[in-house]
Amino acid sequence: MHYNFNKDLQDGQAAEREVAQRLIARLNLAEDDIEHSSSKGYDLKIISKGWTFEVKNDLMAERTGNVAVEFESRGKPTALSATTAEFWVYKFAGSFFAFKTETLKRKLFEEKQFFREVVGGDAGSNTKMFLVKVSDFKSWGKEI
Repeated sequence: MHYNFNKDLQDGQAAEREVAQRLIARLNLAEDDIEHSSSKGYDLKIISKGWTFEVKNDLMAERTGNVAVEFESRGKPTALSATTAEFWVYKFAGSFFAFKTETLKRKLFEEKQFFREVVGGDAGSNTKMFLVKVSDFKSWGKEI
């Protein structure tokens, strides 16, 4: 499969909109209580609660049985290493799972509970990711 940043960006933005709608419905929020962010720190914010969310859409998890969690690209901290979000929401295999960011960081960076570390992304990015078995990953969070 050839990596396509622009397509992945569009898929990610669609997942953000889906997560926003799920949060609105689940928490009985007004539509204008969700802020979409263009910052690198987080993707969504529930204004009334101050909660911030990073949203990821893993298109390969269903096929591979692993969730990929990025932490470095081009030699710099990214994604899990760089986020300021309090929560992460992952979409994979048509499901959405929410996690406390601190839980993901502890499980991956401290406890090393990943299947393996891989390098991928666009040419020259040297993007580093942890692969976690879907069943293990699900057990760390809550389906929303």
